[in-house]
Amino acid sequence: MDHQSTRRDLLRVGGTLVFVTATASACDLLSTNPSRSGQSGRGAGGGPKPKEAPMLADLVKRGAIDPVEKRLPPKPVIVQPNDRPGVYGGEWRLNTVASGYGTGATQYQIAGYENLVRWDPTFTKIIPNIADSYEISADSTTYTFHLHKGIRWSDGHPFTAADMVFAVQDVIMNTELSPIPQFGEMSAEQLDDYTVRLTFAEPNGVLIQNIVTRTGLVFTDNPAHYLKQFHKKYNPNVNALVEKEKLDDWLALFNLKGGDYSFGSNVDKPTLYPWVLKSVSNSQIVVERNPYYWKVDPDGSQLPYLDRIVWTVVTNEETTLLKTANGEVDFSYGDPKNKPVLARGRSQGDYRFFDAVPGHTSDVCIYPNLAHKNPVLRKIFQNKDFRIGLSYAINRQEIIDAVFQRQGEPWQIAPRKESSYYDREMAEQYLEYDPDRANEYLDRAFPDKDPDGRRLGPDGKPITFNIDVHGGITEWVDTIDLVVRYWRKVGVNARLNNISPELAVTRGEANQHDMAVWSGEGGLDAVILINPYNYLPILSPYSFFGVPWVAWYDSDGKEGENPPTPVRRQLQLYDEALATSDTQRQHDLMTEILHIAKEEFFGIGISAPTSSYGIVSNRTQNWAKQMTTGTVWVYMDPAPSNPCQYFVEER
Repeated sequence: MDHQSTRRDLLRVGGTLVFVTATASACDLLSTNPSRSGQSGRGAGGGPKPKEAPMLADLVKRGAIDPVEKRLPPKPVIVQPNDRPGVYGGEWRLNTVASGYGTGATQYQIAGYENLVRWDPTFTKIIPNIADSYEISADSTTYTFHLHKGIRWSDGHPFTAADMVFAVQDVIMNTELSPIPQFGEMSAEQLDDYTVRLTFAEPNGVLIQNIVTRTGLVFTDNPAHYLKQFHKKYNPNVNALVEKEKLDDWLALFNLKGGDYSFGSNVDKPTLYPWVLKSVSNSQIVVERNPYYWKVDPDGSQLPYLDRIVWTVVTNEETTLLKTANGEVDFSYGDPKNKPVLARGRSQGDYRFFDAVPGHTSDVCIYPNLAHKNPVLRKIFQNKDFRIGLSYAINRQEIIDAVFQRQGEPWQIAPRKESSYYDREMAEQYLEYDPDRANEYLDRAFPDKDPDGRRLGPDGKPITFNIDVHGGITEWVDTIDLVVRYWRKVGVNARLNNISPELAVTRGEANQHDMAVWSGEGGLDAVILINPYNYLPILSPYSFFGVPWVAWYDSDGKEGENPPTPVRRQLQLYDEALATSDTQRQHDLMTEILHIAKEEFFGIGISAPTSSYGIVSNRTQNWAKQMTTGTVWVYMDPAPSNPCQYFVEER
């Protein structure tokens, strides 16, 4: 298998081990049968509930848009409210931090999650969405999707299989736009207006798990009728548009008009989302309801309920905290250190807390470089007794109390209790704070010391190394500051190296780090299958414990360094897991991979967040019954809870 071209970009995208061939009739949450309404909605004035928002009804009267019956599909997709049918109107108030990621991605999380399939509101199952159903060939090389009939882009143009073919053939598989295909080598064939067949050069058993994530938006976020004008294949005069926009080439133009995060920047791009981008400025981003949105509530009233969502662009998280406490924000995730402040301000701010299941395995993961360029440090770090001794030397409860506001549980780099992969032994091994046992293991590894009590390595010199830490995350810095002190007490001289995340990545990719600190995303099933970089070396530089092993795997042994036998076994098993669409087989293979990771003990965990929290205003109705957070690229939280059925009720 050519890992470089077919597997590498399957990583960073998520999924679940539980999925079935989706059918519209199999899902109450997204059905086309309005008879399942739990209660009848009423209008704001107590009369019969309208079938469309008043602002759209006014446009119909003026002849600006078609009547609602013509805008909706013959069988609209029905969304069951989280609590009750809502009422039209109002706006939702949010903040976004002015950064490269914050001002583009957050719009998708709230207002732009319409993939072929999607997470259900419990964040645990994959359900139908734009695709009513799909079939997978026995060898996992062919996927046939049956699209919901009658869906329209926000400008009224029909969404058909031709849009998906364009997305695959001219965006995903265009070597200039996508030098490395996101989903491996594939082609798309339009069988009819609403049927698409995707064919892969090699088995791709995890496509559905990929599609449900942020990366899967590419299949349904490329309106061909609009974007072809910016594509050199379809517009011979595209350079005129390039010059008009003062850009370098057609690639920059296409990415500006339709690339990642364009939902947060291009007001002209048609979408399939509940809201369309209305305006963008340095201070505010506004999305407004999509007249052609293709979902309704159980009463047959077109969604969304909210007229618009407004993001105020702020410069830092402190501003968000202040605005939240003042009642100016309808939804925000919370930082553990701010919870006491927010708890005291609930009455004044008129908001409530909600709990969320964290997706991370450990807030802080420490990765020794087991393939270090320096042969002495390599020998030190590869000594498992040394790693075990370091783990026993850490007072995790003190870190949890001092750094994480007593929010957390001592935990190694291991799946969470909520995961079907949960292994208590893996999570709790070498976990307790026990300096005597720490010294016992360290004495087995390197018993000699100098007159100052510093342990001597195989070269006879004091063991000394740096720990690279992303300085922008104060919890990481504070944690490692304590870890350094603990390790000095057992004769190991570690130094905190406070650097930028960019430098941490650069050093990691070049294999220049001694130890590195990063977060552990592999806490829940979705990430464990798709991106288990904490457990085996499949992603550079984030598998910091063995970056040269990643290069070996990606290049089929042509580059990097041949890993130890247990690691090679892991990589073989992972290839098998990626190639099969049999979910039980995937689960069995990943379980064996995790067992090897437990035995090898590549890295050291500190604590698992016991829960996350956020605030939601009391005016917000139909809020999520359940929330998973911490791994945005997989879960797109809170989007699976269907923001299209949120509504506001002034108190």
